[in-house]
Amino acid sequence: MQRHPVTDGGTGVQRVPNTVFDVDMVARPERYDVWRDSISCIFQADADKEARGQDFHALVDANMFGPLMLARTESHEHVWRRTSAIMARDGMDHYMIQAYERGQLQWGGGLGDQTLPERGLLIVDLAQPLESRSSEFRNLSLIIPREMLDGALQSPNDQHMRVLSGEEPIVTLLRDHMVSLKNLADQMSLQQAVEIAPATVGLAAACLNTVVDEEAPSQAAGVAMAQLTVIRRFIETHLAEPALSADWIAGRVGVSRSKLYRLFDPFGGVVAYIRDRRLRRALLALSDSRERHRPIYDIALDAGYSSDAAFSRAFRSRYGVAPRDIRRTPYVYGDAIGDLDNVDRRYERWLHHLSV
Repeated sequence: MQRHPVTDGGTGVQRVPNTVFDVDMVARPERYDVWRDSISCIFQADADKEARGQDFHALVDANMFGPLMLARTESHEHVWRRTSAIMARDGMDHYMIQAYERGQLQWGGGLGDQTLPERGLLIVDLAQPLESRSSEFRNLSLIIPREMLDGALQSPNDQHMRVLSGEEPIVTLLRDHMVSLKNLADQMSLQQAVEIAPATVGLAAACLNTVVDEEAPSQAAGVAMAQLTVIRRFIETHLAEPALSADWIAGRVGVSRSKLYRLFDPFGGVVAYIRDRRLRRALLALSDSRERHRPIYDIALDAGYSSDAAFSRAFRSRYGVAPRDIRRTPYVYGDAIGDLDNVDRRYERWLHHLSV
């Protein structure tokens, strides 16, 4: 995917790729519709009804630092949703680290049980659903491919909607690093941007691994969490194993079946957890252009299904679309509104081509 680096005419040095989507370039009556269609590449976004009128404003200013995307976004009050259908459509498998420079973010029961603390960071696993509400805001979003960060994390499956307090020094360091990267992006060379990406991921991993959550588990709960983490990693590396089952896992990792069931009760049971992870892997295979040569039946077998029909039913139940539809009708950017010559929508394509 061409990232459109800019060349400094005076020195010949390639600059950091940048795209700015700004609805101020659109006729006033169309601004909200253009924004909602554009941001649907990653979220279903619903602005407050009072904000949808003539003075509606939304802006996304994004840069590519090698395989990382860093974007500053600003707009009015919104409700944000990432549903199973959206995840099925885009197949994104990334972490997003958000810092709010202005405004507030809330989520939980009634969209208000939890609030992002001032100068805090929110970790979002884009492979999991979410629903949140922001006030009028300006934020920074650092988006990292899972394959770059997972291996460095102690608990890669426990990061979704995790809040990091701004009172922690290393959280401040990561937040300030994100702000500095964005503010200095137009002065950096493309080579510098590529070189800084691994250090940025390393800082993010150090932050996520060393910050102690405010609600620290008891010693017994901590031991159980450690066991669960080990078992989940074991399952992830053996998803293609036909023998993968509760009995097989218990025998391999050295825990009783009853203990295994208790550990996975929050996930609906170990069988449901395995099924969900296999379907997620199948979704990524169906969305990957490099896997288009593989028959869907082979993907179904890897997911533990003996027939196309059984796989299709389970996939449709999980993601709301049939497996064949993922390949047959890939997501078309801006399809509802059409191309607008005066609006730069490249950030949409960048989001869906982030990779190492």
